[in-house]
Amino acid sequence: MIFGTREVGWLAPVLARALPGIGAVLALSLLAAALGLALPMLTKLVIDRGIMARDMGRLVHYAALSFALGLGAVALGIANGMVHLRASADMLADLRQRAFDAALRRDPARKDLPLGETMARLDGDSGEIQRFAFDTVLVAIGALFRLAGGVALMAWLDWRLVLLPVLLTPIELIFLTLARPRTQSLAGEVRDQRGALSSTLAETLSLRQTLAALGASQARLAHFGEQQHSQIAGLMRQRLWAETVGAVSQILGAVVRAGVLLVGGWLVVRGDWPLGTLIAYLAYAAMMQGPLRNLLGLYHAQARSKVAVARLDALFAAARDEEGPAPPRAMEEITLTRLRAAGARHQPVSAVLRTGSRVLLDGPSGIGKTRLVATLTRDAPVECGAAEIDGRAVGDFGPAALRGLILHLPQRPGIMRGTLGENLRLAAPRAGDAALWQALEQADLGVWARSRAGLDTDLAETGADLSGGMRQRISLARAFLAESPVMVFDESFSEIDEAGAMRILAALETRFPERLLIFIAHNGPVRGLDFDQRITLSSIAPLRLSSRGETPNQRENAREKAV
Repeated sequence: MIFGTREVGWLAPVLARALPGIGAVLALSLLAAALGLALPMLTKLVIDRGIMARDMGRLVHYAALSFALGLGAVALGIANGMVHLRASADMLADLRQRAFDAALRRDPARKDLPLGETMARLDGDSGEIQRFAFDTVLVAIGALFRLAGGVALMAWLDWRLVLLPVLLTPIELIFLTLARPRTQSLAGEVRDQRGALSSTLAETLSLRQTLAALGASQARLAHFGEQQHSQIAGLMRQRLWAETVGAVSQILGAVVRAGVLLVGGWLVVRGDWPLGTLIAYLAYAAMMQGPLRNLLGLYHAQARSKVAVARLDALFAAARDEEGPAPPRAMEEITLTRLRAAGARHQPVSAVLRTGSRVLLDGPSGIGKTRLVATLTRDAPVECGAAEIDGRAVGDFGPAALRGLILHLPQRPGIMRGTLGENLRLAAPRAGDAALWQALEQADLGVWARSRAGLDTDLAETGADLSGGMRQRISLARAFLAESPVMVFDESFSEIDEAGAMRILAALETRFPERLLIFIAHNGPVRGLDFDQRITLSSIAPLRLSSRGETPNQRENAREKAV
């Protein structure tokens, strides 16, 4: 592999799909290189057979041919640039698409990649990998073609001067080998600083209202400034090192040009060389430096790309396979057998939740109610016990299929920037306008939507222009559109006024009498529903399952007050 000895499985399909584009760019590049190699030889002919021989006919002939080849090189350069842009952009889009998919599939148990760091890897590291992976073949083959052609033509002119660049190349390679570890170290430092800066930006902007209320905005701004200064210092160190490495290559190139000029000039003075040969030789010597530096530069570019691969590899490693068998849509029951999620504080839970029933999951804050229901969709790891759907372990089913069966509505729902209709269709992409309006009415949003632009009402990012209650109503409207036979309302009514909550609850009961509805609520009208089963989670006493009419969590609350 071009990124080291270890296979990078997620990158192989991207490279395979990019090969046709790389091939097209390579073909154009080689043709352009051939024209470039021919031009110095034509210049020699113009000087030696036209100017120095005082032959006007040949001068015009070779000058016209040189001009035509120059136009061809320009046209090829434009075509190559456009094909290169399209092919490289397609590869970058493909790579980002795969990385974005991995980020969306990140295992909920993994908390090691903040949002800003993830964004930095999706953008910067993907770009670094794409540039190296796409250009590696092009640079290597193109440079080898130019070097081989240049050396052959220089040897044809006079083989003795070819020894000078050949002898200096190992010196440059040794220097680059010694410099490579620092290149990789500085690249890793800068990448980490960019990730930290992106994390601070994302986190601070998402908490701007909280920071403003606490009067902490300026302190956060100062912290951001310190991070920027650190990043600038890291960039300066990286740039200084890159300039130093480049300077060595330029000095060696200058030595080659000076040697050719001195020795070749001496040969011209002696009459052993015509002037055109010296000019062509100088042109080829200059042309060789670029491909040679490109080939040797790939060695350092690989060091930088290895850092990017390692960072992006961590993103793919955190992703889990969402595919798997689907549970039966016409399920009858969910069985919990001494179940507890990792990190929860309650006693293990045993219960049977049947289709068509209404269940209240009760317990003090932080005891693990949300994590318990998250085990049903494999979004929280299990510490002990098991959960089954119609007698088959939840772990046998794919997470994506489980989420299609069990809809979890959190207390703080996600609202995307876009229209109201677009946000609702996240739950039902093919739903018509009539179905959307029906869901809005059932979620107590119909009057509000009609007073604005209806389904075309624009919503700000994260629903920042909405109250908490309005965001919860939009989430509940999605629930009315969803086809999930199991619904978990996790404090989904906590910010809705009592009258509105009662109307929505009544609509849920009317609309979904056959579905299993699980509620988590510490207060409000939800707790007054006629539940078929009340499950109280306790950390200090055996789990209590209570039937209709009993008050859940009463003893637990009494113990908390006593403490």
